[in-house]
Amino acid sequence: MTAAPQTSNVVIQPPMLFLIALAAGLLADRWIYPMDLIGLRWWTRQWLGGAVILAGVAVVVDCARRFRRAGTSVQPRRPSTAMVEGGLYRYSRNPIYMGLSTVHLGVAIADNNAWLPILLAPVLLVLRYGVIAREEAYLERRFGSQYAAYKARVRRWL
Repeated sequence: MTAAPQTSNVVIQPPMLFLIALAAGLLADRWIYPMDLIGLRWWTRQWLGGAVILAGVAVVVDCARRFRRAGTSVQPRRPSTAMVEGGLYRYSRNPIYMGLSTVHLGVAIADNNAWLPILLAPVLLVLRYGVIAREEAYLERRFGSQYAAYKARVRRWL
């Protein structure tokens, strides 16, 4: 019998997953077939995309600070020492992933790149089954009834 892993044992680090999808979308738009996302003027797309990117970054930074204050690692491949339940974690069990998705969509708007939202779908599937499912199983083992109660009162997304 093998012991349960002491971390969530995710298939890929989530920021790397998003970076791969961003790179693939940017390359596909330039080298395979350019596809416009929205028909707005360049400066409008830049401002709108920039605002969306900043909102996503703000979410990620706030959540990372909460992890640091709780004395636990934000990295899923490291052991969790505490649960974070405040801030955006009152409304979603995965606000960092929502923030990263928001950044991804902001880049799509700013770059007028339809490949990026298309590639977000497989990213979210890998995230859901290769990252979140493993994190939730680990957190259930690690924190037991505390995590079960949290999971019962807070949605996975929104």
